Amino acid sequence: MARSLANPYHGGRGAAAARLAAWAGVACPPVAAAGLLLAGWLSPGYDPVRTTLSHLGQHGQPFALAVNLAFAALGLAYVGVAWALGRALGPGSRAGAALVALAGAALVGVAIVSRDPAHPVPHRAVALVLFLALALAPLLVAVRLRGEPRWARHAALSMVTFAASAVLLAAGLAGLLHGGLPAGAWERVFTGVNLAWLVAVAAGLLRTAAP
Repeated sequence: MARSLANPYHGGRGAAAARLAAWAGVACPPVAAAGLLLAGWLSPGYDPVRTTLSHLGQHGQPFALAVNLAFAALGLAYVGVAWALGRALGPGSRAGAALVALAGAALVGVAIVSRDPAHPVPHRAVALVLFLALALAPLLVAVRLRGEPRWARHAALSMVTFAASAVLLAAGLAGLLHGGLPAGAWERVFTGVNLAWLVAVAAGLLRTAAP
């Protein structure tokens, strides 16, 4: 059975840290998304439909530092939620929590290995890991949550998120092979779906912590 996150004032430092990580998972995605939206809007000539977010973090872009810090903050939020999820759900959640953490590490990697048109392979490799981890993490988390009545809605949401991510990945691959993929719009939909899932899971962690 899942164990709830204890009240931070009665469960010790571990419970307090888990609640803090869950709060980061709730707050960081919308704040980072707003910052990235603003950076794109203020960047001259930037096309959010055709151009990926990574272009905003490329060396020489006016808001590259802020954009890469936003990527890193999102990554750390993912890692924090992964740890809190593993703590709340026990050993059976290790696979799902590990993929959530991998997605977070890849987001930090995207910030560190920013887009470089002259040497694109390292950034693309990290981005590929990120997209695959984002897509698969909800599936493994859903498998763990199925037997937990308090997490029934999150289990269903996780399956829907996985299905949507799989469809988007297939559409993205088809678009790359045949041309004409609106990369910026595709990336925003894909990441938006998965960030919404992270917020929902983090909020679920906070609710299960309630006495």
